[in-house]
Amino acid sequence: MTLALRRRTLLAGAALAAGSLASAPALAAEPMEPDEEALFMNGTARPTDDGRLEVDIHAWVYERERRWGLNAAFARYLGLNLKKLSPAAQLRFNQRTALFHAESEDGKVFDVEFDGSPGRKTMPPSGADGRVNVRQVIEVPRLSPAQQWLEFHAVTGPGELLHRFRGRALIVPAQGLSVISDIDDTIKRTQVRERREMLLNTFARRFEPAPHMAGWYRALASAPDTRFHYLSASPIQLYPPLAEFVREAGFPPGSMHLRESTTWRTLIPGDEDSRAHKLGVIARLLADFPQRRFVLVGDSGEADPEIYAKVFRDNPGRIDGIVIRDVTGEGRLSERYRATFEGIDPVLWHLIAPDTTAWPMQAQTQAAR
Repeated sequence: MTLALRRRTLLAGAALAAGSLASAPALAAEPMEPDEEALFMNGTARPTDDGRLEVDIHAWVYERERRWGLNAAFARYLGLNLKKLSPAAQLRFNQRTALFHAESEDGKVFDVEFDGSPGRKTMPPSGADGRVNVRQVIEVPRLSPAQQWLEFHAVTGPGELLHRFRGRALIVPAQGLSVISDIDDTIKRTQVRERREMLLNTFARRFEPAPHMAGWYRALASAPDTRFHYLSASPIQLYPPLAEFVREAGFPPGSMHLRESTTWRTLIPGDEDSRAHKLGVIARLLADFPQRRFVLVGDSGEADPEIYAKVFRDNPGRIDGIVIRDVTGEGRLSERYRATFEGIDPVLWHLIAPDTTAWPMQAQTQAAR
C-alpha cells in the first residue's frame, strides 16, 4: 500500500470514527505514483462525420502486491495443490494470478497521448474499482484505408519518460462485418462446465486453441473492413494472458471486452452476471456501429445460444448469422435449440462439432468479399 493510499485510508477511518464520513468532502484526485500501473484493454475507435475519431478507452489503475505467499491461499481457495503441479505449471499459476492480489487505486488521474495526434487528453479520476472508462474525440491526421489501430500511451507525471503504459484502439469503419466472438470453449479450450479442469486450464496449463477456429477467423479477416471483438466474462486480471493467447494462437487481433476487475471470491461469475455483461457489450457495439453487419460466435457450454438468439430477435436485420461450437453434444434437434431458436430462420444459425473442418457460413463469407 502506498503512502498516499495509507493517508487516504487513515483520513477515511478518522471521519468514520467521528461519524462524519457522509459529510466529508470528496478526496482530491492525485497523479499516479511510481509504483502504480495502468492496464489498457484493446478498445474501439469510430470515425466521426467530421473526420475525427471517437475513441473508447478502458483502463485499470492498480498497485501490485508482491507477496507471493498469497498464491498459496488463492490456490487453496480454488481447490488446487501447488505442490502437485509441475514447476512450469507453478510458474504459470504465479504469473496468471499476480493481478488478483493487486490493489485497485481510486482517484488517480493521468494524461493520454495518441500517436500522430497533437496534444494530450486528461482522463477522469479512476473509480473505486480502479477503472477508467471514457470516450474521447480526437483530431487525427488522414488515416490510411489499411490502418486498423490507433496507438496511444499514458503519461503519468514526473519521470514520465520511464513511466508510460501503452494501449491501442481498433479502428472500426462505418460499414463492414464485425465478428463478436466468445473466448472460453469457443476459441480456447477451457472446459467451463468442469470446475477443476476449468481452473487448471485457466491458471496452470498452456492455453490450448480450439481446432480450426484461428484458420476460419483469418479467412473471415481477409475480407475488407472485417473486424473482430472478443467477448468474455473473464475478469480484467486475465487480460494479459488472454491477449497473448489471441496473438500467439494466430487469431486476428481485435478489441477485447472483459468483466470488471474482481476478487478471488467473485472470480467465477453467476449466470446472470455473465449474461448481463455479454448483452451489455453486444448492445453497445450494435449501437456504436449501426451500419455494420454482425456474426455472433460462441459455444454451447454456457448461455451463448440463448444470449445470441435474444440479440438476433432484438435487432432484426443486423445479425448475418450465429455460430455455436458444440461442446455439450446436445444436437441441433434437441429441445434446447428448438426452443432457443424458434422462429429464427434455420439457415441463419449453425451448430458445429468440435472436430468439424468446414466453416458453416461459406455463402456469407464469400458475399463479404
